[in-house]
Amino acid sequence: MASPASQDYTLVATKHGRWERDIDEVEQFYTTLARSFEGTGRTFFAMTAHISFVVTEPESMEAIAHRVIVSIRQAWLRIRYDHPTVASWVEYQEDKKKCRKVYEPCFTNERKQQAWLNETIRPVPTTQSGEEWCNSDPPVPKLPTLFLIYNNNYVGAKKSFDLVLRSHHDIVDGIGALLLLNNIMKYTSAAYENPHDFHISTYDKEWQNLSPPFRVAASLPACMTEEQERKLQQTKEQKELCKKDVEIATVPYDDSSTVPGAHKRTALTLTADKTHRVLGACQKIGASVTHVYHASAALVLFGLQKQTSMERKVRYINYSLINERGHCRKPYNSPLHAVSVYHSVSGKSLVLDSIIPAIGTAKPSIKEQLQELRRAVEQVKSYYLDIRNDKEHVYLVPAYWVLGTPSYPAGDEAPPIPAPNKMPSVSMSSMGVIDKIMPERYGAFELFSPWVTGEELGNGFGLFLGTFRGCLELSIAYNNAWHTKEDAASFMDKCNNLVLQLLDM
Repeated sequence: MASPASQDYTLVATKHGRWERDIDEVEQFYTTLARSFEGTGRTFFAMTAHISFVVTEPESMEAIAHRVIVSIRQAWLRIRYDHPTVASWVEYQEDKKKCRKVYEPCFTNERKQQAWLNETIRPVPTTQSGEEWCNSDPPVPKLPTLFLIYNNNYVGAKKSFDLVLRSHHDIVDGIGALLLLNNIMKYTSAAYENPHDFHISTYDKEWQNLSPPFRVAASLPACMTEEQERKLQQTKEQKELCKKDVEIATVPYDDSSTVPGAHKRTALTLTADKTHRVLGACQKIGASVTHVYHASAALVLFGLQKQTSMERKVRYINYSLINERGHCRKPYNSPLHAVSVYHSVSGKSLVLDSIIPAIGTAKPSIKEQLQELRRAVEQVKSYYLDIRNDKEHVYLVPAYWVLGTPSYPAGDEAPPIPAPNKMPSVSMSSMGVIDKIMPERYGAFELFSPWVTGEELGNGFGLFLGTFRGCLELSIAYNNAWHTKEDAASFMDKCNNLVLQLLDM
């Protein structure tokens, strides 16, 4: 692959009547992982973004569904103009020996427009719930695609729909997908209520709204300073040293399978009252809800390690994901560029240690467990704050992504499927207060259950946190080749119960 110094992020028109640019390090990470696991028939870290909405109307479900579909088609065309990146893709170009992001304009060609709409808006009349459909191993099309899930046989005034976006992660990230869903729902509601007055731009220069890579959006220089190079080297050393001569806490998994199965997700939601009390209790101890739940995940993982005849130390090692839109210059720091990959991964590893008692040793008391959790919360909090307060972090983001990116498997054939991780862990992704991204209602549409997840093809667990309508939701992503729903739900429940115990709830 080309080195970062040789990359050209300038958007250029090609003789094929399309626009292209090189991809940056974060985009390359997700492109490479997807290519590496191509042989599974699935897409590693493919984005699923979900929102439910309810329309209260006396007409039949079939009639309302038709109105909704027409409205989504109108809205999606407007989205195509505002966020043309929704119709882009990444491809490896053999002549250039690198990956390029590609976009083909459509507004001057009615046939292309309609073909794109028909391909990327897919009504799914079914008796499945939206959650069931998302857990049914749905496809990841080449282009970001909307699936509208509804029960055509439903009888009643309140018609419920689930709108699901499926996209490659090198096109959009989690926060970006939520921002995009908000824009889609805003436009769909406007088109639903005033179908004849809804404005769709017919200009032919929508390509000017294509989102640049993070490097450009954040105005990052091509090369790091000597001090930044030193810091990168220190980070590399820390990441290696923390794994040396120590047992790593790992998620137990079914090792009878060597090939990923289907991605799954399950979740639990706290009531608004309990959420309010959790947030208040977190504030009292000076920590965020993310700090507390991330620390609880580490401790629950410690509790799953096998006991032996000897007491021993084990270590939890992980990372954090950071939304970097605040470091982007205008207008890239706004929802105008929702369809983008503007986040980072922490450089230094999060490290927490614990002692696994020998077989026959009395289990730690609740008091002792909570003391350990309090210590872990302080360590996690310190780790997160160090990253937030590190003014050099943003300049090292591209290099951090490179550290975790394997070589891109070129060639026509799908590469061998990577072996399962021998030390799978538990990650935490926080979506924050989603109410700040979208409201509870747009016109006739009442919104519920916004969430995102990345397609889990690994044998670890991915936890997600988000709050909407004042209710905190904790969810977990897993792969059914290595874990059952009971395994994942049990882990999630233990995390939640430990947090509630810590907060005296």
